[in-house]
This record gives sequence, C-alpha cells and structure tokens, in this order.
Amino acid sequence: MRRLLIALLFTVSACASAPDYAPPAAPSLKRAAPETVGPHGFLHAAGARWVDGAGMPVRLRGIAFGNEVYSKNPLPTAHHGEADYARLRAMDMNLVRFYLYYGTLEDDAAPFHYKDEGWAWLDRNIAWARAHGVYLILNVHAPQGGFQSLGEGGALWSQPANQDRFVAMWRAIAARYANEPVIAGYDLLNEPVVPHDKREWQRLAQRTANAIREVDRRHSVIVERVNAVAGKWDNDAEMNFVTIDDPNVVYTFHFYEPFAFTHAHAPWAGMARVEGGQWGPSRRAELAAGLQRYLDWGARHRVPLYLGEFGLIRAAFEANRNGIGWAADMVDLAEAADLPWTWHSYHEDHFALYYGYGMPIDPDKANHALIDLFRDKLAR
Repeated sequence: MRRLLIALLFTVSACASAPDYAPPAAPSLKRAAPETVGPHGFLHAAGARWVDGAGMPVRLRGIAFGNEVYSKNPLPTAHHGEADYARLRAMDMNLVRFYLYYGTLEDDAAPFHYKDEGWAWLDRNIAWARAHGVYLILNVHAPQGGFQSLGEGGALWSQPANQDRFVAMWRAIAARYANEPVIAGYDLLNEPVVPHDKREWQRLAQRTANAIREVDRRHSVIVERVNAVAGKWDNDAEMNFVTIDDPNVVYTFHFYEPFAFTHAHAPWAGMARVEGGQWGPSRRAELAAGLQRYLDWGARHRVPLYLGEFGLIRAAFEANRNGIGWAADMVDLAEAADLPWTWHSYHEDHFALYYGYGMPIDPDKANHALIDLFRDKLAR
C-alpha cells in the first residue's frame, strides 16, 4: 500500500481444531479450464486452494480500490463508480480488494451504531460488482485505533474498547452479507503492527473470526501476517504469519521487493533521495527468491495464500527505470504459483492505474503501459 512500512528497507536484503464444517453447496460456475473465473458462487478454503462450491479452484486476479482511506473519507463516492468495474472486466480482472475506513460504518461518538449511508455505499458496490462479474474482498484498512502500516495504530492494541468495536463491526458486516456470494472473503485487518508479540494479532484475529462464525459460516476469513512486532520489522521463521482455528481461512501477504525500487523517491517512506536503479532480466531472481519464502510457508501449512498487495510507485515507470518489467515479472510469478492477487492500486497519486483523484477518470493520467500489460497477461 502507499503508506507501506518503512522498515521493509531493512528486510528485503534478509532474505487447528474448529467445529466440523462443510461449506454449503453453491451454484456451479462457468469453467475457464482448469479454473473458474465467474459468475459468482461462494468460495471456500480446501486444503491449499481457494475453491468454488463444486470444489474447483478459482483464478482471482484484480486490483485494490483504495477508497481514499488515507484521508479518512467515510463516503468516497468520488473514488469510483460502476464504469470502473466495467474497466476492470475489460482487462479480464474479476476481483476488487475493497478498502474500508471504519468511519464508513461507525462514528467514534456513537460506537456500535452503524450508519445507513455506509451500508448503502457497500450495497451499491456489491450491486456493481455483481453486474460486471467481479468478486469483492472487504478489507478493513483503517480500523478503530488507527492505521497500522507505519506503526501509528497503537490504540487498537492499547485500548480494549477499540478491539471490542473492531470485532463487533466485523460481526455486523458478516451478519448483513452472510448470504452474499459476490463477497469472496473478509480480509480482517491490513498490515497489523503489534506492540509486544505477534500473538496479540493472533488472539484478535481468532476472536474476530469466532464472532463472524456466529452469523456467517460460508465466507472465507482472510488473515494477514504481522508487519512488525515491538518496533522490529524483520521476519521470523514463520514469515510473521499467525494461524487461527477456523475451517475456512485464507492467509494473505503483501510484496514490495526490492523496496528501494518499488518505492523509489517515496517521500513518506524516507526515500526522497533513494534511487532504486533500473529493472532488468537479471533481477527477476530477486523476486522469485523473495516470493518463494511465502510460498514455502503456505506449502508447509497446507493453506491457501492470497497476494493481497503488490505494486509500484509512479517514479518506477519513469526515467527508464523499467517498472513495466518488474510488473510483468511479478504477474508471471504470481500466475505460475496459482496465487490469487490484487494490484495496489486503481486510482490515486502514487501507486495506480489512473493517477489523481476524483471522477470521472482522466484517461490522460492513465498508466497505459500497465493497463496494456494486464490486458495482455490476463487474456491468455
């Protein structure tokens, strides 16, 4: 994400028993041999794959709708409209990771009371996604207690009331959408940063999943690895993943290696004067090795993995840095690994297919090379 943790700079060089559960049958999906691409049916985890109701693996490729969460806009109606779902399908994408700011649904002055206008915004997006054959992954990107990514969300961990509200909000979301197959899964929390021990996130994720299961046993719960523990941003032997006790869970990670290239000249990350160099074929091995560490963890635990974020800053596509080469390598590697994936992001200033804000989309501000790349890679 645009505000990805600064400390990846220090890591890129370093290198369950739940109640019995059988996902209910869902309508058969049209096949694009050997994987399904749509229309909608409930998805669930089965062994190391994410599958449809008939047990067929699904191929999910898409993009993030950032929804202006960085500006804490509770109703980001100027971020996208129905036409943007059509644009994604024109690139053969079928998935949106939909970023949520908790203020869309709940005000601090009225905790546990959820806003009709927030539900209406979600309902409208679900209708648009359904009309265009796109799945949604709902992701709480900005929870009660603050953004996690740069270590600014400590109040989620220090104030129990924030965790109570976080869990209750997810239960309310699950209760409302329990029978909605357009939603592929519930991505609980973006890039957790915990103050003491990664088990803090494990406990909150487990508690949240348990609350969701009280009202919804169909949707996949998606659990992200921990980004940092006690101010340290390096990975442990488990790549900072935590596991929870749930029969229908997918584990997700983000990938922005090498950080100096993907975030070249990013001022918010202390990179204003850092040059990441040029991308070339000899560097592909860097990506393969970095990605393999996550794939190995998934294989050891025999769980489905989802590449929730990867992407490049605008500068990487300028000055002959060859960002398009990095993007092509990453898509090829993700496809070869059968990873569901979402590019970060659709529409913003720095990491985007379309630069800038507001609607309608300005085609003069499009990253045409990247759009053409997706069309070519996904049309196979």
